[in-house]
Amino acid sequence: MPKFFYKLKNVSRSELIVKGICTLTLLIYLYCVLDITLLDRTPGLHRHVLRPLWEVRTMVRSGEFTYWTGQIGGNLIMLFPLGFLLPIMSDRFRSLGSALIVGFFFSFFIEFTQYYTGRGLFESDDLMHNTLGACAGCLVYMIISDRLTRNENDTDY
Repeated sequence: MPKFFYKLKNVSRSELIVKGICTLTLLIYLYCVLDITLLDRTPGLHRHVLRPLWEVRTMVRSGEFTYWTGQIGGNLIMLFPLGFLLPIMSDRFRSLGSALIVGFFFSFFIEFTQYYTGRGLFESDDLMHNTLGACAGCLVYMIISDRLTRNENDTDY
């Protein structure tokens, strides 16, 4: 019997339902991210900005905090759900290191595809902020999971 089915055999029904809902949510989320960052954009020039923290410097110099905070915050939030949902679905993703790796490579895929297709800038800041967002999502998962586990242990007699 394949390893995957053996693992399913040892999972409770409620855990299967939660993982199924998370899988569906993850698929819808991934489609939305790809739609916002790639599919809903018109092809144009191949552009890039590789200077780290250029958005923060531009925000401070220009004084336009509302626009740039939205840009930076949007990129931090964009991969937050990825970092939060993956650990629910698999033990493999229950570390900041795995969130960092998955977040970085998914963000790199988006940025590279934007550059290659001309549907956006390849920005080192986006790569950094998206990766940090995935790590923040995983960190929130870890905190909630730890508290829930602690509460379960407190109620055991």
